[in-house]
Amino acid sequence: MNEKREGERTRKGDLTRQRILESALLLFESKGYEETTMREIAAEVGSSPGLTYRYFRSKEELVLELYQNLCAELEKYAHELAPGSLPERFHAMVARQLELMAPYRAALSALFGVTLNSRSNAGVFSEGTADIRRRGRKTYLEIILGAKDAPKKSQCEDLATVLYGMHLAMVLFWLIDESEKASRTSLLLAFLRDLLKLMQPLLWLPPVRQTLARLGAILGPMLGDERQTILSTEGVHNNT
Repeated sequence: MNEKREGERTRKGDLTRQRILESALLLFESKGYEETTMREIAAEVGSSPGLTYRYFRSKEELVLELYQNLCAELEKYAHELAPGSLPERFHAMVARQLELMAPYRAALSALFGVTLNSRSNAGVFSEGTADIRRRGRKTYLEIILGAKDAPKKSQCEDLATVLYGMHLAMVLFWLIDESEKASRTSLLLAFLRDLLKLMQPLLWLPPVRQTLARLGAILGPMLGDERQTILSTEGVHNNT
């Protein structure tokens, strides 16, 4: 009986969190992120500010909740994605991400300045979103390893970093794409898929391997590659 009540409280709490998040996103869309207050979010939900603060202490936490939800949905999609070529799997991942984000596009556009601010916990490249980036990159490693034409294992880590970077770049492009039905984004995504097809046979060449490793080392610390973070830390210690 107690377990049943606990389950009901949990479901009720989850529904309340979702209502607060959806109300916040509507206000971000209509008023803008900076102009929206937590008190206004509470009023939109029809609850007291105290109850709202019990679930979310700040607007940044609301944005992080959205990121976490989108990340979890994409992870689930990656787990269920059928085997295929690497270019097609990359195309499918980005397309699915944009599909998941589509209902929130106006709100995310209002958050554009926040997402690029590394000093905000809600910034895409901030410390507050570090775990999400690690998960995103790990998902891309899964996508590569599960491909029928996966490269040598030694290249997969660096390729996961680079493809995840391309994934984030596509999301940013989509947010500023004002073409009808974001048609330019679709064209760019198809172009990147085809470019990856052309590049695949060259991955085994030493100059290409070295270039990929170099790019992975540059982008790695920003994109959740813990290997590169460790190497960077060791480099600092060795120079001191």
